[in-house]
Amino acid sequence: MITNTNNVGSPQTHAIDPRRAKTSSTAASAPKEDTLSTSNANDLKAALDRTETLRPDVVERASHLAVDMNYPPRQIIEQVASLIAASHDLSEEQD
Repeated sequence: MITNTNNVGSPQTHAIDPRRAKTSSTAASAPKEDTLSTSNANDLKAALDRTETLRPDVVERASHLAVDMNYPPRQIIEQVASLIAASHDLSEEQD
């Protein structure tokens, strides 16, 4: 309910029907229709089909890093450890 204060000395209460209330700001902010363009979808699918599933160069690099005692660098390990230690423990929250 909104109190009408236009009539000085005699406030009245009126219910506003949101279906009937139209203002210029409502019309201006009305959402536009969503659209989807699939013009590049076939090109994307073709490019993905041409991409190798198994990339030998990446597998070789990963194999070298897996046995490297200096990977990841100590600085990275310490940064990640600090982030984990500073993070909020979600297991302490109650439902």
